[in-house]
Amino acid sequence: MEVRPVLIFLGLVALGIFLALLIRGTEAQRLRRAWFRNTPLPRVQAEESLARHLMALKERFPHRTEAWYLKKVLSDLHRDRR
Repeated sequence: MEVRPVLIFLGLVALGIFLALLIRGTEAQRLRRAWFRNTPLPRVQAEESLARHLMALKERFPHRTEAWYLKKVLSDLHRDRR
């Protein structure tokens, strides 16, 4: 068995995984996109609403990560829809 084709294949797989993670974005970016998908507001109003929610949560729960605040906003949105 020749080593070169195996190394090329593994390199391509690693490159594919890296590109997939790069395109997918950070957790906070994914959660922001989820907010905009799940809110019926126009984009500008949705951005303002998200900013208000984030400010309120940051005052109430300081020193958390951006992803934590976004998860909380989304969970509150889903909870309020029930």
